[in-house]
Amino acid sequence: MSLDDSLRGFLSRLLGWTNTDAVDQAIRSIELAVGHRAHLVLRGPGDLVPIARALHHRAIGADRPFIVCDPRRRDVPASVRSPANHDSGVAAFEAARGGSLCVRIRRLPRDFSSVRALIRAPDARVQFIICAGHRHADDILLTMPAPIIFPPLETRRSEVPRIVDEYAIDAIKALGAGPECLTADDRAWVVDHQASSLSEIEKATLRLVALRISANTSVAAARLGMAPVSLFRWMERRAMLPT
Repeated sequence: MSLDDSLRGFLSRLLGWTNTDAVDQAIRSIELAVGHRAHLVLRGPGDLVPIARALHHRAIGADRPFIVCDPRRRDVPASVRSPANHDSGVAAFEAARGGSLCVRIRRLPRDFSSVRALIRAPDARVQFIICAGHRHADDILLTMPAPIIFPPLETRRSEVPRIVDEYAIDAIKALGAGPECLTADDRAWVVDHQASSLSEIEKATLRLVALRISANTSVAAARLGMAPVSLFRWMERRAMLPT
């Protein structure tokens, strides 16, 4: 399989534009996972499920199912903001056939032993993705193949504005907006107030674009597939949200 330039560019955004060895290793790990020869392990700060979903879109295709199994969440369909979720591991596996099944190692489903047996079957045809924090480095599930380890953004401060710009482009494309909808002040606000992790940057740029192209908060929330009150609370908690 030949992975396209968009995947390499995305991995460079996640790992560092000068960190070519890590990018090459990540591509190898993804090739093994896409070929169903190994599972894909992601380690780093913040919520890694959005990164797993983005990797799935670039390596397998947005038309293939990407399913999360999180027993702490109810069953929900996919939206522009978040992927589909099943609280049952077996149900999630069946929904993920032909695509990817993603779990958080700290929230494995109660029927995970059944899921493991299904994943090992020769006809499984499911890419299995495990998201974990740095403290789970010694877990047996995370030893092979080499995990993709995302460095903290504190070590990449000079690259954060570029990271924000690239996530802004993604958000504009996802919501069908014009490139002018996010101003320089909007992007600077994300850099200054919403850049503790990659997932936080992605969330902030997506929500800002939705707000900028919508008549009100309710319309923006509908575009994102979330409750208006949830978006309003997010806005209330953010310092100096740009106007």
